[in-house]
Amino acid sequence: MFKDINILDLLPQRPPFVMVDHLEDYSETQSTCSLTIRPDNVFCEDGRLAAAGLIEHIAQTCAARLGYYNIYVLKADVRLGFIGEVKNLNILRLPRQGELIETTVTVIQEIFNVTLVSAEVRTGTEVIATTILKIAQEAAPTSPATEEEGKN
Repeated sequence: MFKDINILDLLPQRPPFVMVDHLEDYSETQSTCSLTIRPDNVFCEDGRLAAAGLIEHIAQTCAARLGYYNIYVLKADVRLGFIGEVKNLNILRLPRQGELIETTVTVIQEIFNVTLVSAEVRTGTEVIATTILKIAQEAAPTSPATEEEGKN
């Protein structure tokens, strides 16, 4: 079901900066995305995905979760998100070209437009990275009717 969704519909990023191939799973508190490490990936260095690419992949897993929520639950548009903090980043190894990585993000807390998640990156059953990320999402646009009500 999720693999039928075009990942570009869920993300504000566009190629060559798309760091997820598919949304694998979604729930209100947890989502998983996958990425095959290709040699033409802008973050691929010496046959491995660089740490910056791994962090971007985790952030885009969060973005895909939020994109799915905005589109399919709220019936709204995708909003931009920003990495607010990377905490306790533990990279056990960088994924190699040709490997499929899957990242699961689990919501720890959501307050207004800020989401705190824990993330685990795996290749097969091997955990290769973990972290905690704070993602800030731009505010939802207000409708003209809401703005008019606020002026009265």
